[in-house]
Amino acid sequence: MVKAVIFDLDGTLIDTIEELANASNYALTHLGFPTWNISDYRGFVGNGITRLLLRSLPEDKQDYIDEARALFNEYYTEHVLDTTPAYDGIMELVEELRRRGLPMAINTNKAQPFAEAIANKVFPGVFVKVIGDEGGYERKPAPDAALHLAEKMGVKPSECIFMGDSTVDLETAKNAGMISVLCSWGFAYKEVLERLDYENLIDHPSEILAIIEKN
Repeated sequence: MVKAVIFDLDGTLIDTIEELANASNYALTHLGFPTWNISDYRGFVGNGITRLLLRSLPEDKQDYIDEARALFNEYYTEHVLDTTPAYDGIMELVEELRRRGLPMAINTNKAQPFAEAIANKVFPGVFVKVIGDEGGYERKPAPDAALHLAEKMGVKPSECIFMGDSTVDLETAKNAGMISVLCSWGFAYKEVLERLDYENLIDHPSEILAIIEKN
C-alpha cells in the first residue's frame, strides 16, 4: 500500500531547464568559453551543479570548475525564482495527494538553498522536508536521503513512491527499495527512458494515482 510520495524537483515537478542553461551560459561567457543551446542542457542535468558545469565546460578547461561554479551561483541566486513553472497537472496532483492524506517530500541533486527556495515559492507548506545537494546526505542515486525521508514521513521504503525523470531517479528508487515512477515530460527524452529497465513510466501526473491505487 502506497502511503507517501517522494519527488525529484527539476524536470519532475518544475521546468527549470531555461534558468539552468542561462546560469551555465553566463558562467561560460564570463570565462570566454563557447555556450550551449537550452536543448543541449537536457543531457547535462541530473547529477548536481558541479556535474552540469563539468559537462558544459570544454574538455580541456575542466580545471575552471571552481570559477564556473562561483559565476553560476552568482547568476542563479539572482534569477532562481524568475520563472519556475510547475508542469501541467502537477499542482492538481499535489492537491489530490494532500486530500488523500499522503505525505510528500523532495529529494533532488539541486543545491539545498535553491531547492528550498523554489519549493517554498511554488509549493508553500506542501512538503514534509526537502533534501538537496549539500543537505547532509550523499547525492542521488545513493538512497540515504530517500530512506531518511521515508522515516521522516513514518512509512516503510516499500510503501513509498519515488518519482523522477531520469536514470538517476530510477536508480535511487531501486537502491532505496521504493516503487519507482518515471515521468516522460521531464529533461530526459522519452525514447531514452523507454530503454531503461523501468517499473512505471507515465505521460501525465494524474497517472500516478492509478499506480497508488494498484499498490
